[in-house]
Amino acid sequence: MPISCNRCTDATFTVISYGLFFNGFMVHTPKQVFGPTINRLADVMAHLDRYAFNGVTRLAKDARVSASSVSRLINGKMNPSFAMVVRLTIALEKQLGRRIDPRELIAETGNFLTKFVCDLVGCNGCLPESAVDEFGQVKGSFVGISPGTWVTSKYPRGYQSANSNS
Repeated sequence: MPISCNRCTDATFTVISYGLFFNGFMVHTPKQVFGPTINRLADVMAHLDRYAFNGVTRLAKDARVSASSVSRLINGKMNPSFAMVVRLTIALEKQLGRRIDPRELIAETGNFLTKFVCDLVGCNGCLPESAVDEFGQVKGSFVGISPGTWVTSKYPRGYQSANSNS
């Protein structure tokens, strides 16, 4: 039985036992209501000896998830399920020897509860390997960043959208 969508023109949906099938075209584009998901899994992993070699594979095994999913998550190619985030959090907590909130690892627009990753993991203050080039010179995005005062290796000062005025 066809039903009409009151937000679309020339579009109908056909209800068939287990789902909706789209026939026609939509005249509106859906608005994204969420900001980008920023994660700092790799930054937390960099503070743990267990994940210094084959880190993605080891974390995946510890968390009982696939290594490809962990890799895609770290590289920003996927938004994880809640169950996956919980499993990753538990595995990292075991290595850290402390409890952490899952929102410390993955947060919309990078609004982490603990601003600096070193504070999160109990580090006295460091810079990630990606902060310096092969000659030991500090890279542009880390100029002026003191050890222990970086949010993620990708966004040392924290994520700022292209639309923000700061």
